[in-house]
Amino acid sequence: MRTVTRYQQIINYYQELIKSGQLSEGEQMPTEEAIGTLFGVSRITVRQALDGLAQMGLIHKVQGKGSFVSSAKTGLQLDHLKGFSDEMRMLGRIPSTILVEKALITPSEVVAKALQIEPTQKAYLFVRLRCADGIPMAVEKVHMPFARFAGIDSEDLNTSLYMLLKEQYGCESSKAVQSIQAGAANSGDAKLLQIKTGAPVLCISRTTLDTYGQPFEYVQSTYRGDKYVLNVTLSK
Repeated sequence: MRTVTRYQQIINYYQELIKSGQLSEGEQMPTEEAIGTLFGVSRITVRQALDGLAQMGLIHKVQGKGSFVSSAKTGLQLDHLKGFSDEMRMLGRIPSTILVEKALITPSEVVAKALQIEPTQKAYLFVRLRCADGIPMAVEKVHMPFARFAGIDSEDLNTSLYMLLKEQYGCESSKAVQSIQAGAANSGDAKLLQIKTGAPVLCISRTTLDTYGQPFEYVQSTYRGDKYVLNVTLSK
């Protein structure tokens, strides 16, 4: 039987406390001295264990302050098309939406091209803050053609937009084309997401098509980099 090393015992112990919620997100870890006393080991062994927990993404170190429990990351699936609300429910989290802004705009060239409308035609812009368990996760800037969805701005936009489109307009998504790149949060998005300006974010642009292959939505989303990990299933 393989003997578990002392530093691995420390890792196993705190890994279980973090995963069970007994040590919560943002909570400070005990000091190296306290951990060393608890396990009867040297500070070198404690530091080795803390390094292991950090490499696993369970804790992060703050210079001069100590170690803290890292935030759990939500898996963002890239191989299926689901709205934010459905995605969060699948993960056992409670989704919510806050409508930040709604406007009728003259679309930019990028938006008009994505929606396949003339630049002179009007488009809706809805800025929405998407949350999971009350925690801000993403800012969405949704563009939709006015002519197709005239009056949608009077509907409740604090709920699932895809459900609203399906029930009220008979519009259902079939596929989407999206691009993802790393970015830094601007001051406006940072304030909404409760992160620092310049913090790492995922910038996702998506054009969504209906069952007839017509684009009905162009979304520019900013996702918190500390809250998401991208997952994709590849098959041959």
